[in-house]
This record gives sequence, C-alpha cells and structure tokens, in this order.
Amino acid sequence: AFMATLAVLWLVGGSINMVTLFAMIMALGIIVDDAIVVGEDALTHYEKGEPPLTAAEGGARRMVIPVLGSSMTTVAAFLPLMMIGGIIGEIMFSIPLVVICVLIASLTECFLILPAHLRSTFSRMHHGQPSKVRRWLDQRFDDFRELRFRPLATWAVRHRLSTLAIAIGTLMIAIGLLNSGRLPFVFFPTPENPVIIANLTFVAGTPTDRIDAYLEKLEKGLYRTEKELGGDLIVTAVTERGRNYVDDGQFTRTGDRYAMLRLELIAADHREVRNEHFMNHWKSLIELPAGVENFEMYSPTGGPPGRDIEVRLRGDDINVLKAAAEDLAASLRSSKGVYAISDDTPYGREQIIYKLTPQGEGLGLTVSDVGNQLRSAYDGRLVQIFQDLGDEVEVRIMLPDSQRSTLASLDSLPIVLANGSTVPLSSVVELSANRGFETLRHRSGKLAVKVSADVDETENNPTLINAELAKSVLPELVQRYGVDYQFEGRAEDQSETLGDMMLGVWLGLMLIYIVLGAVFGSYGWPLVVMCMIPFGLTGAIFGHWAMGLDLTIVSLFGLFAVSGIVVNDAIVLVNFYKELREKGMSVESALIEASVLRLRAVLLTSLTTIAGLTPLLFETSLQAQFLIPMAVSLCFGLGFATFLVLLLVPALLGIYELHRTRAEQVPGTPVESQGAS
Repeated sequence: AFMATLAVLWLVGGSINMVTLFAMIMALGIIVDDAIVVGEDALTHYEKGEPPLTAAEGGARRMVIPVLGSSMTTVAAFLPLMMIGGIIGEIMFSIPLVVICVLIASLTECFLILPAHLRSTFSRMHHGQPSKVRRWLDQRFDDFRELRFRPLATWAVRHRLSTLAIAIGTLMIAIGLLNSGRLPFVFFPTPENPVIIANLTFVAGTPTDRIDAYLEKLEKGLYRTEKELGGDLIVTAVTERGRNYVDDGQFTRTGDRYAMLRLELIAADHREVRNEHFMNHWKSLIELPAGVENFEMYSPTGGPPGRDIEVRLRGDDINVLKAAAEDLAASLRSSKGVYAISDDTPYGREQIIYKLTPQGEGLGLTVSDVGNQLRSAYDGRLVQIFQDLGDEVEVRIMLPDSQRSTLASLDSLPIVLANGSTVPLSSVVELSANRGFETLRHRSGKLAVKVSADVDETENNPTLINAELAKSVLPELVQRYGVDYQFEGRAEDQSETLGDMMLGVWLGLMLIYIVLGAVFGSYGWPLVVMCMIPFGLTGAIFGHWAMGLDLTIVSLFGLFAVSGIVVNDAIVLVNFYKELREKGMSVESALIEASVLRLRAVLLTSLTTIAGLTPLLFETSLQAQFLIPMAVSLCFGLGFATFLVLLLVPALLGIYELHRTRAEQVPGTPVESQGAS
C-alpha cells in the first residue's frame, strides 16, 4: 500500500517530506484496519470448523460491504481537507492525499491478496495445535471478554439512558474546557526560528557616529547575554546601518536613521535556552539612549506568513490614523506577553509646509509657481549637458551650498513674479514646521496603517488577544477616530481556513451519511452511528488538556481523521447486529452479543492506529512539534471512542429500536423500511 502511495505521489509531482511522512505514520494504523476486520471474521469461521479455503473466501465476501463502507467513510472524512485554500491548504494538502491513496491501496490488498495469505495460514494451522503462549493469550482474552466486558455491555444496553447521560456529561466538560479558555486555540504552531532581529529607528538627523556607537553597545550586550546564559549559543551576529527588516522580515525599510542587528543561534534542538528567554535577558541589559524613536526585537516565524497580531486601520486623514495606531499600540503593550509592537507608517523627517498669503495670491502666484522656484533654488535646474572626455556632465544652476544648508536662506529667497520683479519668500508665503511620514500606504482606495505585534505563547494566546481587540479596543477606536479596521496576517488566514473547514465539515458529514445509508439500507441507523462523531472528539479535547498542548489547526485535521475512523468501528458492530437480528435474536440480546463478539475487531482496529502514532507523541524534535497535536487528536480520540463504540452505540441503537418499535404499534404511523426488521 505504501509503494502504491509513493507511486501516486510521484505521478502528481509530490515529494517525501515531513508532512507526507507524518501522513504515512498516521496511515500506518489505518492501513491494517480492513485486513483486521476480514482476517478476524475469517478466523472466527475457521475456528468454528470451516475449511481454510471456505473461511478465507467467506471472510472477504461477508466483509466486503462493511469494509468498503468503512473505508469510504474515512475517505469522506479526509476528502474535504483537500478543499481548504490558502497557505494552510498548501501545507497540509499532502495528508489527505496520502491517506486516501493508502486506503484505496489497502482495499485492493485486502480483497485480492489477503484471502490467499489467510488460506495458506489456516492450512498450516489445520493440523497443528496452538502454542502455550497462544492458548494462554486466547484464554486471558476470553476471560476478559466474558467475565469483565459482557457485564459492562449488558449494563450499558439495559441502562441506555444512563449511558447516554454519562457520554453527554463528558462532552459538556470538554466543551467547557474550550469555552473557559483552559484549552486555548492557537492557529498554527511553528518550530522555533534560530534567527533573531533587533531593529532600531533613530530620530531623523541623528549623526552616524552616534548610531555606530550605540550599535557597538548593543552588540556587547548581546555577547554578555550569551555568556550569562551558558555560552556557545550564537553562530553569527551582523550589525547593519541603513536598514530595518519589518513584517517578519518580508520587507525592508531603508534610510540613514535605521539600523539593525541580525543574529543566528544554534539549532533549537541543541540548546536549552528558548528565543523568548534569550530576547528578554538581552532586553534587560539594554538602555535606550535619547534619540531612539523605536526599538523592537523579534524572531521571524515559519509556517503561514504574517505575525501573530496584524490590524489594518483605514481612513481619510493620515494624522488621525497615526493617532489611532499609537492608541492601539498602547493597548497592546498593556497585554501580557505581547512584544515587538510596531506600525508600517513611521514618522519621517521634519517638513516645512508653505502656504500662500493673501499678498502672494494678489501678486498672481500659485503654489506650483513657488514650488518650482524652491526646487530650482535648492535642488537645481538642469540647463546643459556636455561631453567631457567620454563622460556626460550635467550643469545645474542652484544656490551656493552655504545658503542651501541653512533655513535662514528661506526668508530672503527672492521669488520672481510674472512681470519679472522679485519679492522675498517670507512676504508671499507662510512657513510652518510639521513632521511628515516616511511612507503613505493605501488599501482599497483609503489611507491605511498596519499595527503588528508578536505574542509569547507561553504567557498569552494570540486568538484571545485578537478576540479582545475586536470586542472592546477596536470598536472604541472606530468611535473615537472614525476609522475602520481589518485583521490581516495570521488572523486573516485563520478566518479563511476555519471557514473552509466548516464547509468541509458539512460536506464530510453529508458524504458519510450517504455511505452509511447505502451500507445499512436505512435512514435512521446512519444518524445513530454519526452521533458518535462529537463524542469521539471529546477524547481528543481531553488529550490536549492532559498533555498541556494548545488546540491548533493541525489538531482539527486530526479531528477529521477521528470522525472517519470512529465511524469505521461502529460500522463493524452495527453490521454484526444486523446479521444477528436477521437470525431472529431479540434487540437487547443482539446488541449485547454484537458488542461482545466484535470486541476483538474493534479493539484491534483502534489499537493499531494508536500504536502507529504513539511514538510521535514522545518526539522531542522541535521541528515535529506542529504535527504532535494531530497525533494527540487521533490517539486520545480513538482511545476514548473505542469504549464509546462498544458501549454507547449499542445504547443508542437500543433507544432508536425501542422508538421505532413503538412507532410501528401506532396505527397509521409511517414506518421506515428496515433491513433488520
């Protein structure tokens, strides 16, 4: 099955990477489920006295509908994940692709190859006695099934309302963990980046020697931090004047007043010191001198682009927008764990704004006339270009350097009127000083300012902070400044991805219902089986809480997988119950017997999947941390759902069958056609 999957990956241009390998690990347990069901049924009939060939072929023939149905429900659960767009869809697309390919390949192996293996094995077993270990294991399992599990299954079926109440209670507790914030949601956990960037913005006009001197102090503080934290942490450290990296290093801001220090630490797996601890220690040694306008330190993150918090403010007045952005930044600074707060519209150099006086307008001057003469005086006017020994030389007429470098020259600068006479600049314009902006940005036809920040997830949660901003802070800014806002970056990706996943949930449920309806030949039984899906998610939520992990978008992918596999186990049990009812057994006896006799098959299908993923739960590599929540969803979800399938499904079927029987006894009530009637 893996070889067939690799062949499909090669055909579609895929590759072997961390995500596809994880999908194969996840499929490792799923891949044997079909073989377990067929093999367990064939073995049961062989032990009852059937010949090897008859038992092997009969197992495949009897199980073709439930196995095909269970595989198709898993495919239906994974298929909607291919619809997810954006960067998350691109990252995780390989998981449903690999799992679906493995499932289809395992079906081929299960019905075309496995029966021959079973026949050969049964033939060798036919004339021999099981080993002592085998007999001991079989006896222990039979004792557990008959003496421990049968009384439990009997109680669950006879007290079906109590069983349902217990399941609903656990589901409510799990929902409470989510709503109370005890189990926070993080959009996309990313491996720790060894790169740290410290950006400095000085006041315009700061001498370069002062910038260089402070960069030297900053670098000394860096190496002192390394020494105090144990040493041998830094691979490279580079200081650079005239540049900033902004928006997680995606863009560059240049100018004389910018400076930065970019350092690379050793790989995260080879050090105990985490980035946040390193940056906090370094910051504690930094004393900002006068003239530093902004200082931020952050580590670019992998995964989806963008920072933890990105809010775009839009309006018609840049000064109002800047004031709103500064208020928003102040609110973020008051939140615990928020750092590297900045906006993408920094103040620029001081500007001198001129405005025509009534006298200037009366003399026939315009703003454009004055501007052209100011440009000619201070920037020069090109009057000639000539060649000098192969070089092209421009000749510009402008004021002497001694006048161009002083503001005093503005007052006496002569302005030429239309009639050729001149007047001093100060008599025709009003001059005022104003600090401008380095860059003006627009979004959807309006001026825009974006405020960004990062969040230390050990102290706070980005999703909760964004929710609080949308609830109280941003509406207040809208009311006070008349601006509008929009979340961008990861918050925007999160909204888009969750929207796609919600659509995928409804599509997956619809496909699962169609498959179950075809397998059972009933409208009601599929609903009973699908009631297991939310209860199966309870185990995944408790698993995250028990292991101290946040719920992530990758965890939600695991919940899709749990939904399909839980339905698989239920199909096996319900199909056996259907056969017992067709043989004339009562509803209660058939439910108990189906749960007891399918205990081994259900346990094996769940435990093999759990066993395949358990090693990943203990993976210490930081590069694999973002995949562990998905493994937790599957392991704990399936572990909890196994008992639900064996106990809750019979209880729910008992409730449904009792209701249906009562409906049949009411004259004139339409009764659903049941294959098990």
